[in-house]
Amino acid sequence: MPEAYSKARRLSEEEFGRIFTRCRPMFIRIADSYVHDRHAAEDITDDSFIKLWEKRDEIVTGNWESYAFRSVINRCLDHMKSKTVQTSVQQDMHETGNRMQMYEINSLKSCDPDRLFASELESLFWECVDKMPEITRKIFIASRFENSTYNEIADRFGIPVRQVTSHIQYALKLLRIDLQDYLVLILILMMFKPLQ
Repeated sequence: MPEAYSKARRLSEEEFGRIFTRCRPMFIRIADSYVHDRHAAEDITDDSFIKLWEKRDEIVTGNWESYAFRSVINRCLDHMKSKTVQTSVQQDMHETGNRMQMYEINSLKSCDPDRLFASELESLFWECVDKMPEITRKIFIASRFENSTYNEIADRFGIPVRQVTSHIQYALKLLRIDLQDYLVLILILMMFKPLQ
């Protein structure tokens, strides 16, 4: 039998309390030095102690403090991996936003404002905007008319950036649907209008 197993002992409630009281503040500081987020460090440390207590009958160790410390380190690594994935997703969303913006720019470039019935189109546009769900309308207006970034909008409304993107996409879809018939009519009228 390996020496570590021969020195293994059961974790009592009293010993757990001593380890928790003595090690928790130090483990939080260590976790915070890795994840750079005090609240996340507290959660990581507390989750590690909870798991230690729940699994105490299954764990074979001679050094409970060392085991708890290793658990905190592993959870820090998991947290950092998760953050890396989250950053990658945010970058993908940013690239998608850029592509959408280029699509919108190209759509605007293809329009000839002199040949469109600006006041009628604007009126239909605002009718469509007014019919949007309130949060979608506010987010769309903040994005398109107040020049707010997706991050600024997310902060203002207390929602994730991904949700801002969804609301903008939904608003654009509603505009395409509501204005689609009108744009076809404009093209037909333009075909029969004499060239100047």
